[in-house]
Amino acid sequence: MTLLIVLTTITLVCAALSLGNLSSQDAEQASLLPFADDPEAARQMTTETGLVCETVVRPAEEPDPPYTWKA
Repeated sequence: MTLLIVLTTITLVCAALSLGNLSSQDAEQASLLPFADDPEAARQMTTETGLVCETVVRPAEEPDPPYTWKA
């Protein structure tokens, strides 16, 4: 039980230190990541809120499976 408390405390301290070092710009861009893979959603979000998602990416095409089922 003591080990669990120590590990939880370490995790919370590390998370607080990590989040404390984010600039407001970094935090804003992190909140916009759900829109980064959908250019249309990113444009709509920018139109509605005025926040610009700096990284808009196109997801990679998924390759065809290496097998095919024959009926």
